[in-house]
Amino acid sequence: MYSSSKRRRIKPFARPTSFDFNAAYDIRHFQRIKYGNVASAYMPPVRTDEAYQVMEGEVLMQSQEPNVRRYGDHQMHVFSFANGLGNELGKDYTVENKKAVMGVLKYAGVAVTGFQPETDVFEQGFVVTVAGLNTLFNNGNATLYPGDIICADIPNPKDRSNQTGIPNGKLQFVVSPYSVLEAELGAPEASRFIMGTALSYSKPGDPVDVVLHKCNAIMRGITPVQCAEQVAAAVKKALEGKKSKRTAATRGATKTVN
Repeated sequence: MYSSSKRRRIKPFARPTSFDFNAAYDIRHFQRIKYGNVASAYMPPVRTDEAYQVMEGEVLMQSQEPNVRRYGDHQMHVFSFANGLGNELGKDYTVENKKAVMGVLKYAGVAVTGFQPETDVFEQGFVVTVAGLNTLFNNGNATLYPGDIICADIPNPKDRSNQTGIPNGKLQFVVSPYSVLEAELGAPEASRFIMGTALSYSKPGDPVDVVLHKCNAIMRGITPVQCAEQVAAAVKKALEGKKSKRTAATRGATKTVN
C-alpha cells in the first residue's frame, strides 16, 4: 500500500470571527534572494519557482532589513519563505545566528489565499488573516498543547517541510511554543512573534486549531519592586537635572551683575 510521510492541513472550522485584509507580495525581497548572491546564507537558498510561492495557511513575515528601501504604497508587503535569510552569517545553527535573523523579521499573519509571483498580478495581492479561529499545520519540532501561546519562528536550516504540497527545498516559517522561543531570544523579542493560542493537542506534522490574536504581548523580567525603584531613580535624576540648571542660571546671573 502506498503511504507518504508528508501530511496535509485539515480545516474542521470555517474560520469564524476572522479578521482579514489584503497584503502585497514582497517582490523586492523575492528578487534579492532568488537572483542575489546568498550562497553563504544561514538559511540555504533555493532556485525553484515553487519555493517562493505563498500557499494557503503559511506563516507570513515582513522584512525589516535596515539597508533595504521601503515601499512607498499603503500595503503590507510579506513573504512566506525563510530561504536566503542571514546572508554572510555562515551555515552553523547557533542561537546568535538565529537572533540575528529574527531581529530583521516581523510577524505579519497567516495566508488565506495563495500567490504565485511568476504569474499572479502583483498589485492585486492576496488575503492575510491576523485574528480569529483558524487551523494551522504544526510544521515545527515541538508538540503543542491546548492553551499554549504560539509564535512564528524560523526553522532549523537543516530541516525540510513535511507538509503535502510544499517543495522539498522550501524552508517555511514554523509554529513554536512561546516558552521555546522565549528561552532562545528572551521575553521581549519572543513577544514580537506571538501568533495566538493553541486550542488542540498537536504533534509535529499534525493540524492544530488556534485562536489568532496578533496584538498580544507578554512582558517579563521585572518585579513591581524593581519597577518602583527604576521610577524613583528616574524622578531623582530629573530633579537633579533641574537643580543643576537652576544653579547654572544663578551663577550666570551673578557674573552678569558683577
